[in-house]
This record gives sequence, C-alpha cells and structure tokens, in this order.
Amino acid sequence: MVPEMKTNEAAAFVISAKMAKALADPSRARIMMELSVRPMSPSQFVEKVGGELTRVSSCFRQLAEWDFIEVIEKRSGGQRRGAIEHVYRSIQRAHFDTSTWEGLSPGHKDAFSSSILESYIARIREAIEARTFDQELDRHLSWDGIPLDRTAWTELNARLDEILDWLPALALEAAERMAKTGEEPIPTTVGMAAFRSPVSARVAAQPPRQPQNFTADPEAVPFAISAKMAKVVANKWRSRILMELRIRPLGPTQFIKRVGGGESYIHLCFRQLAKWGYIEVIEIRTGGSRRGGKEKIYRLKQRAYFDTQTWERLPRFLRDEFSASILQSYFARVTEAINAGTFDAEPDRHLSWDGIALDRVAWTELIRRLDEVLDWLPVLEGDAARRMARTGERPIPTTVGLAAFRVPKTSEIPAKPDSRTEKRPSLRHME
Repeated sequence: MVPEMKTNEAAAFVISAKMAKALADPSRARIMMELSVRPMSPSQFVEKVGGELTRVSSCFRQLAEWDFIEVIEKRSGGQRRGAIEHVYRSIQRAHFDTSTWEGLSPGHKDAFSSSILESYIARIREAIEARTFDQELDRHLSWDGIPLDRTAWTELNARLDEILDWLPALALEAAERMAKTGEEPIPTTVGMAAFRSPVSARVAAQPPRQPQNFTADPEAVPFAISAKMAKVVANKWRSRILMELRIRPLGPTQFIKRVGGGESYIHLCFRQLAKWGYIEVIEIRTGGSRRGGKEKIYRLKQRAYFDTQTWERLPRFLRDEFSASILQSYFARVTEAINAGTFDAEPDRHLSWDGIALDRVAWTELIRRLDEVLDWLPVLEGDAARRMARTGERPIPTTVGLAAFRVPKTSEIPAKPDSRTEKRPSLRHME
C-alpha cells in the first residue's frame, strides 16, 4: 500500500523509502512522465515508447495500485478479441522530502536519479529524431558551471523549485486560453537540474562574471555568436573547453587528462578560442607534455551566447549541430558527476523534467523565466564569491542545466489539464 500523505502537504505526495525502490525503475518513471502530458493506455505506451506489453501493463497496474495514476476510460479492443483496454492519467505529484532522501541508500538514490535521467534523455532523443527540438526558434537550451557557497546554492535550488511548482498553473492558464481561441497547443518538455560537479574545490581565482545586458544588434553583443562564428563554436571539443573553463583556469594538457581528446587537436582548439577572443592566457608554466615545454593556462574571457535574431538566421542544420554539441557536453558532465559520486552528494540537489501543453503566450513566458535564471547566474556567482572571500568557505562546484523544447506533436494531448494543479505529476527531489 502507498504511504499516508502528510496532512500539511496536500499539494504533494511524499515517497517513503520503501516506495522509492518501486519508482526507481525506468519503465515506471517513463510511464509517469508520459502520462504527465496526456492520458494513455499500456498499448499506446508500447506503440509510442516501446517495451513488452505484458511488462508495461504490469507497471501501469502497479502505479494505479500505489495511487500515482488512475483509470479514466475503458475501451473495447486491445490485442485480444473482446479485450478491454484501460486508459490512465496521472493523479499524484511524486517527490522526496529531504529527510526521506537522506535516509535512502546510495544505490537507491543512484537508481532513482538514473531513472529520471534515462526518461529525460529518451524524450530529448525523440524530439531530435522528429526534428522538433529546434523547431521553436526561441527554445531554451543552456548549461553552465559556477562555484557557489551554501547560501547561493540554496537560493538556486529554491528558484528552480519555484519554476517547477509554477508549471501546472502555467499549463492550466494556457488550456483556458486555448479553449477560447482554438489555438493548437505546443507540446513542451521542461528540464532543470542543479548538482555538484566532479571537480576539485580549488575553484578559479578569476573574477566572477558580470551580468550582461544584451541588445538586439548581434554585432553589438560582446558575448553573442554571429552567424559566421556559429559553425566554429558548434564543435564538441571547443564547446566542452568553454564549459570547463567556466569552473576554473585550465591548460590543454590538464583538459586532456581530465576530459580526453587528441593532444594536437585540443591544443589547436585552445589556440583558436583564444584567437577568437573567447578565452585568454593568464599564466605560462614550465612543463607540459614535452621536456622543457611551456604549458599555457587559460581562463574564460567571454560567455558564448546566441540572441534570437542570430539564431533565426542560422540554417537549420547548423542549429541542430550546435544543439547536439551543447547536449553532448552537458550529458558528459552529468555522467562524470554520477561516476564520481557527486551527482547526488548534496541532499537538496535539483533534478526534474515535466511535460506540459502550452499556448504561445505561456511558451513565451516560460522561455522568459528560464532566460532570467540564466542571466541571474553571474549575479549569484558574484554574491557567492564576495561572501566566500570574507568567510573562507569552500565553494560548491555546481552545474546548472536548463531546457525547454517542443516534443513531437500528438493528438492525445488533453485539451484541458486537471484543474487540481497540486496533482500535476513531476518526478524530482525537493527540500
């Protein structure tokens, strides 16, 4: 049986340690996520996502028994003559409170995180294959690495939790408008994460970034990538170098030891990024890969950024290439954190993704909120740096990932979500 709900948390369903193991299963987690977008039967799930029908049907029945989903319709049909097919919808929001999360074994934490990540990656893969990922020119895709103190870390996770809690209301408002206007919904996936990076606490002694006020003219934006430069940056190694240098100064040899890559090519990428003004040499050390050689240490000088006008001018194949580069480098960081045991090291780390149907007004508001978070990160970093300079607190090397993109269109998106917004499903760990 499911655990009893806390009376002071009517808006949430707290998962006990016993229930955690049940949900830490890729199939059950994926079912929860798919039902967050639309009602679905087991056979429809198999047709859309895959899997063996008997196993999938069992997972649906288990989730219904545990009160995460419920039957809303029975249809004649199915794979057997005269069979009845059950259509389900989600009814509960699943989350961990901090005390429950801390009580889980490392194996259960890893299993649950892996389950959420696996289902999220599957949704991204579907969007890329259907070519909807970059269909919306103002879709949001970003990840960044920043050193934070405990105060800033708490502020960051609180802000991500606020956005997650706001999504059901945003979807409901969109549904009410679409019921009046007849506008076609935008099936949207929103993903957010903040976790400890697998790097040394000896973070860069470089000044924190300053917030940027971007203008509409891409040539006047110092950190904007022009259409001409986009193809140059859309390279997995150059993109990864830029991201690694967000955490601390680094030389090519250090990068190769930590991340990989061919020696000659990585040195070339560093030189190119320096030539184009994205990074700069701050130190030359004796040593390097050759006897008597010199190792140049670089730091990030500029923040690579696309404004919407520049992005719109890029050919579609180039947008796809750059998105793939960012996703590859981001999930490489996620994998490193999982392998190093840092991904779930902080009990209040944030990991969530949700599927919602939005109209154009709601979509624009969502993208604006995510853009605000991205632009706020340098301010958060600067505040943390000043506090740590006074207190001597060791920094938390933090990775932040944000995404909002269109998923493949389906006729099964509900015209109006359940007005009980507290029961909109999302899988996450929250404080």
